[in-house]
Amino acid sequence: MVRASRVDIVTVAGLGLLLMPLLTMWHEIGGHAAACALQGGQVTEIGAFYADCDGLAGLPRRIVALAGVGVNTLLALAAHALWRRARGDVSRLLLWLIWVSEGFVAAGYFLFSGASGVGDLGPGVDGGIGPLAHPGLWRIGEFLFGLCAYIWLVRAAIRGLTAMLGDSPATGPTRRTLAHGYYLVAGVAAVLTGLLNPVGLFITLMSAAASSFGGLAGFISIGFAVPRGTAETGFAVGRSWPLFVAGLIATLAFALILGPSVRFGA
Repeated sequence: MVRASRVDIVTVAGLGLLLMPLLTMWHEIGGHAAACALQGGQVTEIGAFYADCDGLAGLPRRIVALAGVGVNTLLALAAHALWRRARGDVSRLLLWLIWVSEGFVAAGYFLFSGASGVGDLGPGVDGGIGPLAHPGLWRIGEFLFGLCAYIWLVRAAIRGLTAMLGDSPATGPTRRTLAHGYYLVAGVAAVLTGLLNPVGLFITLMSAAASSFGGLAGFISIGFAVPRGTAETGFAVGRSWPLFVAGLIATLAFALILGPSVRFGA
């Protein structure tokens, strides 16, 4: 008899606290700031949810704006490839969270900029890749692409989770613990970090809340999607206090250092 799948909530919280700052820095520093520096621009300020770049215009500036979504996509693809080959339950869970989170964020930027006209992919005067001709058409295209990509990712994530847990209705509590627990912890941690930014509520709402509670909202559907099969896999991830402590330290360091922002130069 195969044991029911289970994932401990403390470990899930630890993963949320660990991945929120790491994946955010990957977007801001590994994406925007790196693209700025590699093209000869000057990174003047890095906050928890933004990076400012001076000295670039035209195509180089647009590359900086696109770099965040670009590195999100690359990491999602790499994590997915590794997840398909992973064997241990902890490593499979970690890699699943990474590729799903990064995929959601990448697709979410298309949705957000398409709906609002601002943000990294905004095609208007105030957008990251603007001003472009016919910004309204660009916004419609971005929104539709982001919507289709997001729906596809939600379905792919549900299939992936089913492959790990099994398709029995008994996996429902584990699905909710994992998906909803991770979503809530990562979102709350991001918003609390955003409140430390000197720019104020704008950064909290447009960047921290939008990229966490908005960008990761697909986890809500994942938690409620319970199949009606009979298979159980015995997938089990126990309680790990060291992981929780590591995640707490990572989030606190991220919040205290990058929350108020780090400025460079005179």
